Amino acid sequence: MEIELRHLRYFSAVAEELHFGRAAERLHIAQPSLSQQIRKLERAIGAELFDRRRRSIKLTPAGESLAEHTRRTFDDIDRAVTAAQDAARGVVGRLAIGFVETAAIGVVPEAVRRFRGTHPRVALELRELSIHAQTDGLVRGNLDLGFVRTDPGSTDLVIERVLEEHFIAAVPAGHPLADREHLAPGEVISEPMVVIEREQIPGLYDETMSIARQYGEGINIAQQATSVLSILGLVSAGMGLSLLPDSVRELAFVGIRYVELDPSPRTSILAVRHRENDSPQIEPFLSGIEERQFK
Repeated sequence: MEIELRHLRYFSAVAEELHFGRAAERLHIAQPSLSQQIRKLERAIGAELFDRRRRSIKLTPAGESLAEHTRRTFDDIDRAVTAAQDAARGVVGRLAIGFVETAAIGVVPEAVRRFRGTHPRVALELRELSIHAQTDGLVRGNLDLGFVRTDPGSTDLVIERVLEEHFIAAVPAGHPLADREHLAPGEVISEPMVVIEREQIPGLYDETMSIARQYGEGINIAQQATSVLSILGLVSAGMGLSLLPDSVRELAFVGIRYVELDPSPRTSILAVRHRENDSPQIEPFLSGIEERQFK
């Protein structure tokens, strides 16, 4: 006879109840059938599991040993089932996220804080990557989710806008325009400018160039930088002005005034994922990002 899990469940019920009638009622089977199954189990094992010589049965040494191991087996099975259910609900597992630098200032930290509060057993892997590296990681399956500022242009990816904000001017504190409440985009563009290198954040670079074309007759690039922090450092040093997303206000930088633009061009952060990635952690992570617009 091949021992099946149900035979061990029958045995476990009798071992706990020490009464065939109560165990049969608990298992919703007839008592004669239960007794027959236990006899088959004993023959398969080659040892009696219950001492039936008295009015109340008790476990034999073989039965006590089997009962102990059976309890551990069923505990392991329960834990395995719970683990599988948790994985299906996305409360355990791993989530790999890529982001461009400007997404790390506003969207990603907020989402991470919220997600860790609701999914403490999910391991988060956070990587600052270019849009090209994110696209490659999403397609290869090394990343589950990415945050960029421009559409990667891949039909394999699903795109969702998660944040809309407006551009502001970053102005050196001692500059004549620093005390203004509002600046026209053309006024900023006409000044020496510090801009991001396109290879680093192409979306931010392209949007800056688009503003320059729309509101000016050209752009005077005094300096290019490899990161937003580098831009702010150069602006603080008086190397020029810069157009940046409103979320950079969260970076308190000495020697810089942030001035509103009027009219105010807008920009977005996009969440991207592979259309075949069914990770159950993606939606809970995205739901932690508040729909908001910087005023």
